[in-house]
Parts: sequence; structure tokens; C-alpha cells
Amino acid sequence: MPEDGPCVFTGKTAIYFGDTEYFDDHKGHVLMPNQPLAVCDKTGGNLAALKRDDIFVSGSTWFYDGGGCC
Repeated sequence: MPEDGPCVFTGKTAIYFGDTEYFDDHKGHVLMPNQPLAVCDKTGGNLAALKRDDIFVSGSTWFYDGGGCC
């Protein structure tokens, strides 16, 4: 188990819409422009905490069918 706890998926999605080729958080998550990525709650919180204007993290949809980060 990761030191910062388990990954829990509740249907959050991260979308990067910046000007560079991609966004890399250097923690194993690479977001491509305008491509939604399913993220766990922990990663969604970490991305939201960056307070970047070019990353959107959705709320929980309570739907998850696989794929995504972690």
C-alpha cells in the first residue's frame, strides 16, 4: 500500500487544458491536453491543491469502469 494511503475511485476526472504538450506531476500522472483522465480521490485532491487555472478536477460521479491513474 502507498505511504499516503490507498487509492479510492469515486468517479473523479482530471482534464488539462494548458498550452504545453502535456502536464506531468512527477508522481506518475501525465495529463494530455483536453483528454479526460479518471483519477482517484487522492490524486484529484493533489491536483486541485495545485490551484492551477489549466487543470479541472470534477466532483465524484460515483461511476468508475476501470482505467485511469494509480
